[in-house]
Amino acid sequence: MPLFEVGGFARDIFLILSSGIVFYSMLFSIIFFNQWYKDKYKKKLDLRLAWSIFFFGLSVNSICFIISDFWLTTEPMNTTFVAAGYIAVIFALSSFFAAMEMILPYRTRHSLTLIGIVSTFMVLIVPRAFFEPLALFVAILALIGIAQFLRYTWGGTSGEVRISVQWVVIGFVIGWIGFIARSDTGYILGESIYTLGLLLLTVGIVIFGYVLSTSPALDELDWNKQILELYVIQSGGILMCHHQFVENPDIDQVLTAAGIAGVQSLFQEITRSATGLNIVSIGDYDILFAHGAAFTSVLIAKKPYKILLDKVQEFTEKFEYEFGTVLQQFEGSLKEFHSADELIHTVF
Repeated sequence: MPLFEVGGFARDIFLILSSGIVFYSMLFSIIFFNQWYKDKYKKKLDLRLAWSIFFFGLSVNSICFIISDFWLTTEPMNTTFVAAGYIAVIFALSSFFAAMEMILPYRTRHSLTLIGIVSTFMVLIVPRAFFEPLALFVAILALIGIAQFLRYTWGGTSGEVRISVQWVVIGFVIGWIGFIARSDTGYILGESIYTLGLLLLTVGIVIFGYVLSTSPALDELDWNKQILELYVIQSGGILMCHHQFVENPDIDQVLTAAGIAGVQSLFQEITRSATGLNIVSIGDYDILFAHGAAFTSVLIAKKPYKILLDKVQEFTEKFEYEFGTVLQQFEGSLKEFHSADELIHTVF
C-alpha cells in the first residue's frame, strides 16, 4: 500500500475520500442490519444481513488501509493492518457472493461463498505480495456474479424494478473500477488515478447502497416461487376464474372461492371497510386481495411480497379492462373467461 507522510494536499484529499468510504459503508451496514433486525419474517441467512456484512467489511477495509497508509507506516504493524484490510474486503465480497447465491437460481451450492471464505483465510498464510492478487481474483469473481445477476433479472423484471436493477449494476461497476484504481497498481500509475479510484469507490458505494436500501422489490426477485393459486371471484361469491401455479389436485376451487368470499364479507362487516381486505395471513400462507368494480382477485402465496400485491392489482386492472363488458352482463357462464389464462401468464 502507498505510504503518505504528514503534510501535503494530496494526503488530505486521500484521507477525506477514504473517510467518506468508511462513513457511507458503515451507514448502509447499519441501515441493512436495522431492516433485518426489525423484520418479523427475518431468517438467519437473510439477504439484508448479507448486505449489512458486505458494507461492514468495506468499512473495516478502509479503516485498516487508512491506519496503515497514514499512521502505522513501519513494520510489523503496517503489514498487520494491510492484512486485516484485505481480510475485511475479501470477507465483504464473500458476503456479496452469499447475497448473489440467494438471488440467483443457479445450483452453485454456495461454492462462490466458500471460495471467498477460503480466500479470506489464505491472507493469513500467504506472503504480503500475494494480498492484492488474491483480492483481485475474488473481485473478478464478484464482477462475474453481478453480470449473472443482470442476466437473470433482466428478462424477469420491468418498470421500476428493472430501473433499480440497472442502478444496482451501475453502482457496483463504478465501485469495482474504483476498487481497482485504489489499489497499489493504481497508485503506481499516478496520484490522479488513485484519487479517481477513491472517488469512484465512494460514488459506487452510495449508488449501490442507496438503491438496495430503498428498493425492497430487489429482495423479492424470487416472487415467482412464492405464488400458489389465483382466484377471480364475483362480488356475489361466484368463482369466475381459477389458476394453479403449483398443481394441487386436492383443492376444491369452488368451495375455496366461496370460503374466501365469506371471510372477506365477514371482515368487511366487522371493520366497516368500504374497500375490503388487502392481506390476510393464515398459518404458512398469505392471501393477497385486489378489488375491481364487481369482482375481487385473490392470490394465495407463501410470502406477502409487495411486488405480489402490485401484480395482483395490475392483473385486476387489466382483467377489468379486458372483460369489462362481460362483467357487466355476467349471468354465471364462465366460458367467456377462458382467455384469462393468457392474461395470467402475461402478468405472472
